[in-house]
Amino acid sequence: MELNCEKPICETNEIFHYPPPANNVTINVRWTFIGGINITYVVMIINNLKSSQYAAMGLGQNQSMGEAHVFMCKRFANDKIAIQRFINPGNHTPPVPAGSEQGGIFTPLPATFIDGIVTCQFVLSDFAPQKVKQLNTLRPLSQSVKYHPLFAVGLLNSTGDAQHHDGREPQPGLVQLDQNQHLIFHQNSSKLFNEIYPNS
Repeated sequence: MELNCEKPICETNEIFHYPPPANNVTINVRWTFIGGINITYVVMIINNLKSSQYAAMGLGQNQSMGEAHVFMCKRFANDKIAIQRFINPGNHTPPVPAGSEQGGIFTPLPATFIDGIVTCQFVLSDFAPQKVKQLNTLRPLSQSVKYHPLFAVGLLNSTGDAQHHDGREPQPGLVQLDQNQHLIFHQNSSKLFNEIYPNS
């Protein structure tokens, strides 16, 4: 770095290099509703997610990332994988951690990174009405409410927290947790293929 202090204010020619933006990331989300015990089993399969990046799926009350329940699959710098639950009440940036008080119990299942493919999975259960509490205008997560599906891809900072979005896309159509769903998001094309399967 060189400083030029011939002027009253010093100037620097330092150039900051940030990681390249996420590119060609595909997020394949499938969930299955098991009606007898009222649980929703969710699997997220992500292709081309680089080290220190995350892929997130949001269930939003509208088509913005604000007022959404967010499930974030992270690939850390050491290639460890984790799935975490957040909420985005009133356009909080970054999202804040969420618990059962925001609707349903979130149970993460083992995550993997094999042959360049990241797999995150989790279960949502026990949507007992007495446990929920509304935060600002964000309503508690519900299995029977229709949501706008939202997807985001971005970078993690040195502590593993979401830093910013390289891609963030609301999707057409509505989904709900008590119906089997299959969603595929291609970051470059901003396409969503949403197929609803009947409960068996």
